[in-house]
Amino acid sequence: MEQPHTGPLVLFIRATGPSFDGLDATFEDASFVENHVLISEVGTMRLYQLILTIRRPPFLEEIVLQKRFPESVTIRADGVYVKQQFADRDEFATWRELHRDAGISVHLDRLYESTSTDTDLIGVSDKQREALLTAYELGYFAVPQHASLEDVAAELDISLSALAERLHRAQAHLIEHFFHANRY
Repeated sequence: MEQPHTGPLVLFIRATGPSFDGLDATFEDASFVENHVLISEVGTMRLYQLILTIRRPPFLEEIVLQKRFPESVTIRADGVYVKQQFADRDEFATWRELHRDAGISVHLDRLYESTSTDTDLIGVSDKQREALLTAYELGYFAVPQHASLEDVAAELDISLSALAERLHRAQAHLIEHFFHANRY
């Protein structure tokens, strides 16, 4: 969404939870929220549009022109968590310095380069993808199991520990990408 050059900032918020009473009250009481509109509600998920009283800050132009894609922003009591893609490491460095210059602490949890052409598996390395597919094809994930971890490692000609690490990292990424990220 392109922000106007003047006027308020507009945000879209996806909220998930068993009750939205506290969130609605927060929007009503927040001095920085000019207006909030419920766009949609499906089960325990709501999508809101927030029009902020905060006007376009001078550095917004610099933020908008950065070569990055913010996938998600999660706000919790212990901090703000941002998951985003950058065009390259230089763009990440620019983003990090912009935030540090503004006095915002940045902690990097994970950095990876994606070379996958399968857009549904961005962040899963080629080796992790190969391990997942080989394990699946050999029947490692079948019930009952048709192949052991040792069988899959032998097929890939890698050590048992290397295979276990690839599978764990790939599974953790898939859970985070498809299930955990959708909670917020």
